[in-house]
Amino acid sequence: MKLLPSFRRSYRAAAVAALFFAGPALAGNMPDPTHLPRCHSFIEADATCLLPVKSGDFESLAGWETLGRIAIGTEADNSYALLGYGSALQQSVYAMFYKWDGAAYALRFKVRSTSGDAQVHVALSMSDANGQFKKPIGSTTTTVSGGGWQVVELVANGKPFPPPAHVLVEITNVEGPATAIHVDDVYLVEAPADAVEVL
Repeated sequence: MKLLPSFRRSYRAAAVAALFFAGPALAGNMPDPTHLPRCHSFIEADATCLLPVKSGDFESLAGWETLGRIAIGTEADNSYALLGYGSALQQSVYAMFYKWDGAAYALRFKVRSTSGDAQVHVALSMSDANGQFKKPIGSTTTTVSGGGWQVVELVANGKPFPPPAHVLVEITNVEGPATAIHVDDVYLVEAPADAVEVL
């Protein structure tokens, strides 16, 4: 079935509103942004865009800079990144529609610890393609526990940055408790800043 353009826009807007208005950072069951479109060369002023995070499902670590002890873990048909304490994942993602006067970004991923509680630090920054000349735009630290997956989201407004602008994603197992964390399903969404509320 083919959706009419106006219905597609309304459906997308409603789903992204739920994603963005969830708050700046929290754990819980949030909407899955996988239905959002990949970026194209042009986009409507009120549209949203799922940015091209490489290996966000961790079939491999291609595209990620790894700091510390990081490996790929698997269970059943699922793979994930396994971060030892003090380790971090980083990736600069092309902000394809930074033509807006302002843009907002929502990072979403799943995480759990191997046992007990762990502290996970998440940060977003404007940067170049190599993660240099960082301009931090948002960060949070949250506690995750062992057992089931938890969802973490961070929403932040972008800052002016020379093209080609990128968004640097950083996920760190904060050094402290000697426990590893599992990270999976990393998504980054871009939208006009005036379309969202960053708390």
